[in-house]
Amino acid sequence: MQEIGILGAGLIGASWASFFAAQGMKVRIYDVNEDVKYQALSVAESNLERLVKLQLLSGEAAGAGLQNLQLADSMKELLTDVEFVQESVIEDYAIKADVYRQFEQFAPESAILASSSSGLLMTRMQSVLQHPGRALIAHPFNPPHLIPLVELVPGEQTSTETVECVRDFFQQLGKYPVVLNKEVPGHIANRLAAAIWRESLALLDEGVASVEDIDAALCQGPGLRWALMGQHLIYELGGGTGGYQKFFDTIGASFEAYWEDMQTWTRIPESAKQKAVAGTQKYLEQQSRAEWGAWRDEKLARIQQILKEE
Repeated sequence: MQEIGILGAGLIGASWASFFAAQGMKVRIYDVNEDVKYQALSVAESNLERLVKLQLLSGEAAGAGLQNLQLADSMKELLTDVEFVQESVIEDYAIKADVYRQFEQFAPESAILASSSSGLLMTRMQSVLQHPGRALIAHPFNPPHLIPLVELVPGEQTSTETVECVRDFFQQLGKYPVVLNKEVPGHIANRLAAAIWRESLALLDEGVASVEDIDAALCQGPGLRWALMGQHLIYELGGGTGGYQKFFDTIGASFEAYWEDMQTWTRIPESAKQKAVAGTQKYLEQQSRAEWGAWRDEKLARIQQILKEE
């Protein structure tokens, strides 16, 4: 698949455009908001330039990628002859339904529709399609042009062939696709992130530690291991010669005590919001959001280079 359509050109759509263009594909970008569409082109160009600085892309490939970025003036122009559409419009079922109907009206029958949705269910979204088998969720982690994870979530009517095709497609492009066996709101990564975020807010709200120390406890401890392996393998190794079973038998009860003491909010308290916003201002006293973003991207690039070493 070489003809890519970016449908929805906000932060995620622009990053996706950068990624596909960096792979040498022809990328058309469309958004109903003209300002957002033109801004996405600028952001995608900046991302390609940054990939060169991070030594993740050659100057020649970046130049070719810039030539492959185009803006579409309508849905019809975006979807004509397209092979793969990465949809990143607002998280709203009604808006998605309208967009999906237009996709089916203008796109070739062979085109695949992949949604960046972080929490909606594909079964409901694809229900408006006459050919729902070619639609699935392909949820990235931000920023998509740097983070390899893509969560593939088929709906009830998504064909096995579509899942396999998209999985192979992303693997060939250097992504790391994971396939969910069933739909759940938030998929895998955001559900894990939600659990950690809730406890991070609770620790802050209860006065256990500051924003900076809570963040440091994550990134200077478990975060270093998470870059290499997931929780199950971490605790398989944590059990020593007895493996995961020994970990359950010897340390599992301690975790049960932690869970009993943890918050089970389903709504974020206003006090936690206020403390979190106030706490993160200390970061902005050190450098701007843009500078933090550039720092993040540089470190992510270096980590990925290390992980690719055998």
